[in-house]
Amino acid sequence: MEHLTATQFAADRIRESILSGDLKPGDRLQQHALAALYGVSHVPLREALRGLESEGFISISPRRGAFVQPLTREDAQDIFELRALTECRAMLLSGPNLKAGQIAVLREICEEADGIEELTESIEGEGRLALLNEWHDVNARFHRVLYSECDRPRLLALIETLWKNTSRYVMLLRHRGGYFGVSQAEHWKMVEAVSDGRTEDAVKLIHEHILGAAERTISLLPR
Repeated sequence: MEHLTATQFAADRIRESILSGDLKPGDRLQQHALAALYGVSHVPLREALRGLESEGFISISPRRGAFVQPLTREDAQDIFELRALTECRAMLLSGPNLKAGQIAVLREICEEADGIEELTESIEGEGRLALLNEWHDVNARFHRVLYSECDRPRLLALIETLWKNTSRYVMLLRHRGGYFGVSQAEHWKMVEAVSDGRTEDAVKLIHEHILGAAERTISLLPR
């Protein structure tokens, strides 16, 4: 395993444990145990932890060690508002440049997500969790295509980081009935807007989509 690969492997595993709830807010990350668990040395593990700190998943204190960051209403509000600003900008720049083929891909992704939504209504346990994770990936693909023609690499990189930050919060919504239906209805409206060349309408829909998710998420967090 190459050095960079070991760092990314450890970061991915820790991130997944936080998102799944195996590692809970406030839990201390035992570096020796994690290094042994993932089969990596301490150098790439420390780099993985620094990367996760920059994404907002953990906090590191020189004296106390690394801890999983708690979920707070204030943090959620900040991240979702930043998402709204950056993604609306990306949509404004990308919308006029989207080609027919890309719009066709957006429709295909929406149809795929509709299928996942239907299945989640009849499956419980680990099978449902796997579908929820699959929906999360499909959702990210949808937004990546929407913003793919903005021609702003730094903006897209920032959006990806904000998605990682919000994924801890969005997971709270995955288990609440009705969320998938709301999200999918909004996605289809975005597709129709960009298909008709109504970029400003698409920007407005993105704004409402993100801040609506923020409101639903914050309502689930303790005051």
